[in-house]
Amino acid sequence: MQFDLFFLWRRILVIACTLYAVIRLAQSAMLWYGRLTGPSRYTSMARQYLLVQLLRISPRRFIWEIMDIALLAALAGTLIWLHRHVSA
Repeated sequence: MQFDLFFLWRRILVIACTLYAVIRLAQSAMLWYGRLTGPSRYTSMARQYLLVQLLRISPRRFIWEIMDIALLAALAGTLIWLHRHVSA
């Protein structure tokens, strides 16, 4: 097996980007948790407003977006499978 520097670079880049995204998401979640756990009346009102708005969102409004994401993921998976198993 021959050493491929580009393959190594892609793997390192995937790991770095994934770690960055997870860390930033965790930081944002902790920030929002800190903002919404205060004991004041205004924080309580903001929590209730946010909860009502989240409950008002129905999946029907976003069903086309979810189907589009699923279709693109299936297409990407098929292309990766074809690339690995079909030789030119």
